[in-house]
Amino acid sequence: MHTIFALLLTLLCTVSATSIEDVVVLTIGGGDSNGHARFLRSAKVYNYDIRMLGDKTGPVEDSVKLQLVKEAVAKIAKEHSDKLVLYVDGPDAVLSAGPLRVVEELTRDREGPGGPLKVLLSADGVCWPDKALAKKFPKPARGRRFFDSGAFVGQAGVLERLFKEASGKETSLQELFTNLYLQGAIRKKYNLRVDHTNTLFQNLHGATGEIEVRFAGTEAYLQNSAYSTVPLVLRANRNTQTALNTFGNYLARSWNPADGCKECWENMLNIEGLEDTAYPIVTLAMFITRPTPFLEEFLLKIAEQTYPKHRMHLYFSNMVEFHSKEVTEWVDIVGRQYKSLKYIPLEAGDKEWHSKNKAVDHCVEKDCDFLMIVDSLAHLDNPFAIKLLVEQNRNVVGAMLARPHKAWSNFWGALTSDGFYARSLDYVEIVQNQRRGLWNVPYIGNAYLISRKLLSDPVLKPSFISKLLDPDMAFCANMRQNGVFMHVTNRLDMGHLVSSDNFVTKNYRPEMWQMFENRWDWEARYLHENYSAGLAENATIQMPCPDVYWFPLFKDRYAADLIAVVENFGEWSDGSHSDKRLEGGYETVPTVDIHMNQVDYRHEWLEILRAYVQPLQLRVFEGYNNDVGPPQALMAFTVRYKPNEQPFLRPHHDTSTYTINVALNRYDVDFQGGGCRFVRYNCSVTDTKVGWMLMHPGRLTHLHEGLYVTEGTRYIVVTFIDP
Repeated sequence: MHTIFALLLTLLCTVSATSIEDVVVLTIGGGDSNGHARFLRSAKVYNYDIRMLGDKTGPVEDSVKLQLVKEAVAKIAKEHSDKLVLYVDGPDAVLSAGPLRVVEELTRDREGPGGPLKVLLSADGVCWPDKALAKKFPKPARGRRFFDSGAFVGQAGVLERLFKEASGKETSLQELFTNLYLQGAIRKKYNLRVDHTNTLFQNLHGATGEIEVRFAGTEAYLQNSAYSTVPLVLRANRNTQTALNTFGNYLARSWNPADGCKECWENMLNIEGLEDTAYPIVTLAMFITRPTPFLEEFLLKIAEQTYPKHRMHLYFSNMVEFHSKEVTEWVDIVGRQYKSLKYIPLEAGDKEWHSKNKAVDHCVEKDCDFLMIVDSLAHLDNPFAIKLLVEQNRNVVGAMLARPHKAWSNFWGALTSDGFYARSLDYVEIVQNQRRGLWNVPYIGNAYLISRKLLSDPVLKPSFISKLLDPDMAFCANMRQNGVFMHVTNRLDMGHLVSSDNFVTKNYRPEMWQMFENRWDWEARYLHENYSAGLAENATIQMPCPDVYWFPLFKDRYAADLIAVVENFGEWSDGSHSDKRLEGGYETVPTVDIHMNQVDYRHEWLEILRAYVQPLQLRVFEGYNNDVGPPQALMAFTVRYKPNEQPFLRPHHDTSTYTINVALNRYDVDFQGGGCRFVRYNCSVTDTKVGWMLMHPGRLTHLHEGLYVTEGTRYIVVTFIDP
């Protein structure tokens, strides 16, 4: 096993100067594209001698390519006829090993290292351009039958003589090689072969399911599982660029499990040592296109970004009436701290695609270096997020954001044939941060930075319109069409996404209802910061009275919001024994209260009992576990005590296995007096703390009463659990 591993490392690594000099790579200049830059990088990593043919500013016609290759091969043959020529029709290609592999593949399984060299063509599963010729191609014992002239290798002198065998009427390399290959005598004379089993070349069309990236130490390599081969040249043919981008994230020493992302550190913009007055100018474009929960936190995190506000123009578009008041207040206080402010209110009537195109124009007007797009769903928890994206210095780079504990993120790892979401093999590992780095992806949304290079280019300038696609999908489709790479980074934690799918704005304080859809944000806003301390194995649980336990459960914000919800509802019971809300219409121990189901909060409250109350109960009441499922509560209600309404509650037992009682406002500030007295033990709890929960048995042992409120208003939440 160790011998095989060592051999594989030898094949993948770069080699001595002698081997490097034996191989020259020819490629066609394809302009200053991202794909072309990636191919050149891979050649540089492995120290290839690479020669560019033709005009570097744009595409080259097939007939011109043919002529350029013939001339280049003739020139090399004249200099050194034994030199190996590796031709790769860029820019959508990656080299994944050094020149020694090329030498070995051209001499392997022959008459020895000094035996005759062959001309090897990359294999293809399709006969083109003339399908009628398919029957004339020899059938291989194994592998793909046809070839693609976009990649081939051969000795310069052999190639030169082979090209002279052609009629001269051919208009492309594919036509030339087809005419020569179908002549048996020519095939034999020049040992002209197709790389049927992908020993050296891998065209991606029709093969993406049979190849995977593997690692030998810190070297990534491509494994073809169908033929057990390790191809060196990876090419995207027939719209397989997205797959190439995925494989390219690892190959050519871009990423490995030991070192992580090595490409991340290349071409970075070093602003760390600059005075903040010299930072690049960023236009921060924020968009609210739908009612969004936890917008307050979103705005706070934007304001807390460390990138200097005096180096950012703010463009803010709000399209949602529900948020207008909050946004206007934020813009008036925080928005004016930026270098400039352009606020687009709801009344402007802009659609999302229109407003985002306007943001591009606004950025160009302001002569900015970067445009930062941020949707209200994207919480930039990392205060350095914008700075980190600027430093990464890519044409398009987004912060990787996901819904907490879910696989939903703001990027796609792959595409279906019609351009919609598909999951790449590494998607889950990236979303779960098991692999960290900089990833070339086909779609990015919600939070991404666009460079000036694109903004100022009339061809590449971003547009958020394409057919009937939504704006981000349209933007990405246009970028892909123009060959622009889009990256997403999770090198560091950047933030997360919220979901707006079930955000019901008719609810008063609607975030209260979000523990199912946005539990992480709900807990951050509402769950007491010391809640988990009560779950610790050796925790000391406060017990102010015998078998009465005291736990921190909610933050003050939850208590205040619940009071606001019930007071906004306003339909308090009258405190009499007659109660139509109950099945029998009679309340034995009445209070002035509002039931959770009256404010449509019953399911949410039961979830609170299951997720947060029951784990604490299991810590203190050993041996009691509701075997029939999560805690049940027929009675869950908010009680209001006032001196002139209902100031106290007489001694009573609760119809429960155990009861919880949560204080919602401040003792000795919002009210005087009050509290709970346990009669049997003559023990009272009066100095209640907001958001803290008392838990005690309900029946038999814990007769208790509500003490007199002498001033102000006292609010508590009471729940009878497992009646």
